[in-house]
Amino acid sequence: MPFRSKTSRIIIPVVEMTPMIDIIFLLIIFFMVAAQFAQQATIDLDLPNEAGEKTPIETPSALIINLTADGDIIVDSPDNLITIEDLDSRIQSFVETESATWDLISLRADENAESAALNEVLRILNKHGLSATRIATESP
Repeated sequence: MPFRSKTSRIIIPVVEMTPMIDIIFLLIIFFMVAAQFAQQATIDLDLPNEAGEKTPIETPSALIINLTADGDIIVDSPDNLITIEDLDSRIQSFVETESATWDLISLRADENAESAALNEVLRILNKHGLSATRIATESP
């Protein structure tokens, strides 16, 4: 007694596109928000007019230190004003937890900032084994 039917069924796989579209929209939103955070990390400074390095930067900075004309130190966002002691502990934890090297740190100093404040920031970087750093400039 045969249990098979005489007609054979053809199964056509159906690809659902809805989850794929959802993922694409989530990725677009993620990159838009990440781009906004990257723009907020820098503040408006009058950078020194120097030629600087012409080679493209391969690794983006993980830590951006802004030094204003008043000698204020701002890290990450324009609202994050910190003291020199806070910068010291922040760089220490940055070096210890992420094994950071000098090329992951960018220093943006206003051209009207006092050299004493700039020297203090550079002294702290050197204290934690970062003997060099990227210093942002504007091309003339």
